[in-house]
Amino acid sequence: MSAIKRAIKRAATSRWYQALAEAQAALTAHALATVVTVAGSAPRGAGSKMLITPDTLHDSLGGGRLEQLVVERARAMLAQGQSGCHLEEIALGQHAQQCCGGHVQVLIELYPALAPRLTLFGAGHVGQAIVHLLAPLDWQIDWRDSRAEQLESATIPAGSEGRVQRQTFNILTDLPLSKAAPASDSLPVRAGSHVLVLTHDHVEDQALVAALAPRDDLASLGLIGSSSKWARFRQRLRGDLDEHEVARIRCPIGVPGIPGKRPEEIAIAVVAELLQLQASRAAQQTDDANSPTSSHPPSLDGNGLTRKGARQLRARLAPDAMHQTEPTRKAE
Repeated sequence: MSAIKRAIKRAATSRWYQALAEAQAALTAHALATVVTVAGSAPRGAGSKMLITPDTLHDSLGGGRLEQLVVERARAMLAQGQSGCHLEEIALGQHAQQCCGGHVQVLIELYPALAPRLTLFGAGHVGQAIVHLLAPLDWQIDWRDSRAEQLESATIPAGSEGRVQRQTFNILTDLPLSKAAPASDSLPVRAGSHVLVLTHDHVEDQALVAALAPRDDLASLGLIGSSSKWARFRQRLRGDLDEHEVARIRCPIGVPGIPGKRPEEIAIAVVAELLQLQASRAAQQTDDANSPTSSHPPSLDGNGLTRKGARQLRARLAPDAMHQTEPTRKAE
């Protein structure tokens, strides 16, 4: 994204407190960064705040390398599902290459996504039944279909409108065709999403799973179809994908033991499987986070705070203390 586009995107965003309310209502991942102490010259004073999401920024800590470091740190921790508060101490000259020469402490409060996310390709009968089951369960749903009228006419459960985002997308026309799968960053699928492919067109189905299977950042990847359909697809996909990539695709989808073929019955089986997959994934993430060998993004100062610690920090950094002039400890 160019500097001009970034400036336009920033100008169009809401204030940090508006974005914070929206992110918490939607249960999406976000971080609140606050400048808590300043020693010497700095781009912004103590109390300046910025709301950071994986895709957007709201308000500013002054721009430049300082803001970039904070944004990179916050997004790295959000990507790992971390929560709580972390105190970053930054020497503007040493770490940010800014001529201000001061020191700042920035408190980053992390709120990981609480709602699982599904990217659903297909707005047919089964797709609509899945949305009606999942959306009331607080799942975030990115709904895609190549047929604009079909997608727009599909109904969304009352009260769930804010959790379902619709977008017309046709992989056969919106991305260049080639023997190799399209670049993963060109696909409208966020990292960490569960993905279901159930379009009205087998050609679209195959192109989508061929493009998505190489990605190792998805929660799961499912393709609707019978065992015979999967046998044909698997044979074709092996010409372009490695075996471990083909193995990422689930087909048929849905928990076993539900023989009905009505859209609602298929949707119940599929949603039950998604809930199982998400429960297993959440348990694994908890185990990984509690593991003593788990890796975390390197901190500028190595400090981490609990929410209780953050409250104590705020109490200690009363207004008279927030403009301290004593040098703060330099980051390692």
